[in-house]
Amino acid sequence: MKLILNKHLLHKIVSKLAIAAMLNLSVSCSTIATESSIEGMQLLKNYNHQAMQGIDSKVGVISKKGGLNIKYELGRVATDSNIRKGGDFTDRAKRAAKGAQWYREQVINGQVVHLAHLKNGKLLASFPLKGMNFSVDIIKPTDLADALLMILSYPGIQTADR
Repeated sequence: MKLILNKHLLHKIVSKLAIAAMLNLSVSCSTIATESSIEGMQLLKNYNHQAMQGIDSKVGVISKKGGLNIKYELGRVATDSNIRKGGDFTDRAKRAAKGAQWYREQVINGQVVHLAHLKNGKLLASFPLKGMNFSVDIIKPTDLADALLMILSYPGIQTADR
């Protein structure tokens, strides 16, 4: 029951923040968060998304001057009936779990997410149902908070009509 309540409360908070951000956007150019082109992912103020040229997967960077540099790779999710290819998704966070400072699995907005914080400070986040991996170097605690706020907004709020 507590999990359902927390999920409901989280959804209400996210909905209110989204409404507040939209109202703020209509009043001024200064927003709390901006939507990237990565499936509705919310970026913190002054962060930008730059799609880059991948060979066999979609890659890019989310960054701001003097801030984090979050790299991502979106690959095809291979099934048992598919032949694996070079750009196919590999769950980097789960693979690194054994040697990590910590590793967690959670379902957020209907999507499984695996998180690993490595001993070298790197944070890995994998969304195995979507084929998405994120990686970012964490230097201070606020870096971890900022990275998680953005990464955990992927792939955006899932609704019945989406």
